[in-house]
Amino acid sequence: MAKDTSATPSVSERTRAALAEAKARGVVLGSAGARNLQATLEKRTATADAFAREMQPLFAEFQAQGLTHRAIAAELNRRGIAAARGGEWTHGQVQRMLNRLGTR
Repeated sequence: MAKDTSATPSVSERTRAALAEAKARGVVLGSAGARNLQATLEKRTATADAFAREMQPLFAEFQAQGLTHRAIAAELNRRGIAAARGGEWTHGQVQRMLNRLGTR
């Protein structure tokens, strides 16, 4: 029994359509590097900055208490406060957050 493929676009047709859509979005085809990643990088930075601003009062409180980075991570986890991607806090994440906030 033969499969009817008349309504289904071929792989090459789907590929051409996807490349045309990418080009319409401003992606430079055949080019790698920072220029193609700029929009994604800007969005991720803005999201991280917003999360840091939201968490700033809490981190200021912990620093006022003199907690170490590891102690801050443990306290955030104890309180059930999720890290930026929803997981538990680690020493490194706390350190990067404080760097983003400009405090150490």
